[in-house]
Amino acid sequence: MAKKILIFEDDPGYQELLTALLAEYDLSVCASVEEASKHFGSGIFDLILCDINLLGMSGFELLQQMKDSGLNERIPFIFCSSQSDPGTKERAMEMGATGFVAKPFDADALTALVRSLLKS
Repeated sequence: MAKKILIFEDDPGYQELLTALLAEYDLSVCASVEEASKHFGSGIFDLILCDINLLGMSGFELLQQMKDSGLNERIPFIFCSSQSDPGTKERAMEMGATGFVAKPFDADALTALVRSLLKS
């Protein structure tokens, strides 16, 4: 059974790229937190890949909600964002993100990180 990844990305180009790169996984792709709420009801995910700038709320707010509910302790959370200054990366890691990939990202590095977090 393929591992399940929830992707929060509002840019159609990055949605398409991530879908192609991670095709071996069971993917749910959403552009907004409201859209994603439908996917949360359908089951637990093995990994979340999230942009910082989302429609409706920031990736930081989403991670905080996961933290408050205890979900981030068992679901790896990777930020994938063009906001890649050292302060943003540091904040992401302090909040409990498992990883941070800067856009435009290195496809090999991203897939290697995902594989390393999802190995059984």
